[in-house]
Amino acid sequence: MGKRSFLLGTAMIIALMMISSSLGGVRSQEMQEMTLVIRMMDEQHRWFRENIVKTFEEEYNCKINVATFDKLTDIEIMLSAEAKSNKHETGLVKVMTEALTPLKDYMMPLEDAGGKERLTEDLQEYVDKAVEIGTFDNKPYYMPRKLEIRTLLFLKSKVNDAVNGWTKFKDEIDSALKIENGYGLPANYALERDPNQWDMFDLFVVSYYWAHTTYFRRQMPRMAHRAKDYGGTTTFMVDRTYQMGGTMNDILEMNTDPVVDMFEWEALFKKNELYNPNMWKEKWSGGGIWKAMQNGAVFLCFMHQIDAFFIHGGSTPTMPGFIKNPKDMGLALMPMGVSLELDANGNPVREGSRRASLSGWWWGVPKTSPDPELSYELARWITNYENHLAECQTFGMMPIRKDVLGKLEAFPYPWMSEIFEIGYNQLSIPGTETAPLIPEWSLISANYRNAWYHIILKENYQEEGKTEISRAYIIEMLEPFWEKNREILHS
Repeated sequence: MGKRSFLLGTAMIIALMMISSSLGGVRSQEMQEMTLVIRMMDEQHRWFRENIVKTFEEEYNCKINVATFDKLTDIEIMLSAEAKSNKHETGLVKVMTEALTPLKDYMMPLEDAGGKERLTEDLQEYVDKAVEIGTFDNKPYYMPRKLEIRTLLFLKSKVNDAVNGWTKFKDEIDSALKIENGYGLPANYALERDPNQWDMFDLFVVSYYWAHTTYFRRQMPRMAHRAKDYGGTTTFMVDRTYQMGGTMNDILEMNTDPVVDMFEWEALFKKNELYNPNMWKEKWSGGGIWKAMQNGAVFLCFMHQIDAFFIHGGSTPTMPGFIKNPKDMGLALMPMGVSLELDANGNPVREGSRRASLSGWWWGVPKTSPDPELSYELARWITNYENHLAECQTFGMMPIRKDVLGKLEAFPYPWMSEIFEIGYNQLSIPGTETAPLIPEWSLISANYRNAWYHIILKENYQEEGKTEISRAYIIEMLEPFWEKNREILHS
């Protein structure tokens, strides 16, 4: 059966439903049939069906129909329709971080599918944090699939250029910063060669150098992050707020220092034209940034592990990569979050951390599964050692099995191990957490993007007639958005 999409609309949902008898958890000698609901990139989708789904069908004498979804609401509508009918076909659903809470009521606790004693033993194989995120009211509802966390990704040669040459722009950089904080660069400033040691001022310095240096016969900004109207753009803002010392409460309040600091730095980069403008003009998601790196338009970005695999290329013959010299790709922890504001001694008034928010995907067994036991076996099959190792080394999924993470040398190329090692170091920073896992998150996420478009893209960060960025004005512009957050949370 070909690849299908779960789209909104009753007709499409009914078309996806196939009649199958409910076995009440008892294994049948007859061939069982169920639907696996996923969302993947095309190449990964094809590989997954051929190398994991097909082998499971052969091993368990069953038929797994693979369907894809586009939006969270597609899954909700589908599972709600199944719950109201006797046509129960969906056996396993791939669930992203922000959907864990909204979809929880449609899922059964995993112990109801696999047995409590077996589940307890099985979950010991997975990274504790991944299990914890999928647990509600002390009951695991989701089996881990993969984790994702953003790190700094850059071209080593271009970082080397900036480290060696930035001082010719030192006076310009100092003047640009002095307009905003009354001081300039921090006292005794030096640009470290190791990006793992960078903070936000270092990010400003290297991106300023690139934007004012001719590469490929033109000058242009060479830094970027996601800017499409989707969750990935909000994830960047959550990452940056956590770096500024923020917490989940700060994200929800939206009017505290870490959030304002995040917007203030974004305003600084936008005002000084340090972001490649095509990131919002072309509404870049991850793939847009990959292509920009391919044509030399981006030298530095913020990417998770699958991004890094595709940018580097070479894990399969059909993944050529997006940079001419894969050895030039570098990775580092996120920059240290500090305030743009400096004290009288030239030190940041506020200092945060290098944290980024943790996200990922999990497997959930719907309450309406035609065979919960088979659903559980499928989730375990997908994440067994051999299949998980193969999928991680092919597509760059952050491992969630302890035995895979503990043997990074098992990956065929050192660059693969490096991607996961840097990712795991980023994940292990104390205080690392997800975005708020609340039912209202999708609305709050959209509200953050609306605020970013209004304040940053429309340049509503300077008072009329002024040349400097105004923190007070940013706070004023944020007010209707944090009020919207409160309205969402208390509706």
